[in-house]
Amino acid sequence: MKNRERALLVSEKAHAGQSYDIYPYMYHILQVVKIAEELGYDDTVIVSAALHDILEDAALSYGDILKSFGVEVAEVVYAVTDERGRNRQERKMKTYPKIKANWRAVVVKVCDRIANLEHSREYNKDLFKMYLKESSDFKENLYFYNEETEKAWKRLFELISQTRIKQKNDK
Repeated sequence: MKNRERALLVSEKAHAGQSYDIYPYMYHILQVVKIAEELGYDDTVIVSAALHDILEDAALSYGDILKSFGVEVAEVVYAVTDERGRNRQERKMKTYPKIKANWRAVVVKVCDRIANLEHSREYNKDLFKMYLKESSDFKENLYFYNEETEKAWKRLFELISQTRIKQKNDK
């Protein structure tokens, strides 16, 4: 069995009973994985995308991921896992430096943000507004250009740009 398939099975079990809006949580996981696949990322990024919320939302540890998927995946999943904080902004500001230190973590986080924006644009306008409002901090804290991150950032920027053009035209 491929690492991707194993990661999806682990994620499905770990997120059992959790929801993403009205959908099972795997809906979100599959969206993030699909975006990473569409952008042509390697197995490490795709496996990490499948596991990206596991440390925050499930009873699995860094050691569990390390043992089953290796150090690269474990490090990416750890990097995208929110640090503790009193509120969302504090958690993000504590987490951004560890994400930015690993280009694969940046890619997984950007794919996650794309999936969140695409979903919330259609189904949760309040969340969508929050993600748009956060977009400048998100970019300021995580953006750096290299060949590996370019595809993900380009897709995110196009999504945000299309959204802002549509909002302007709707006025």
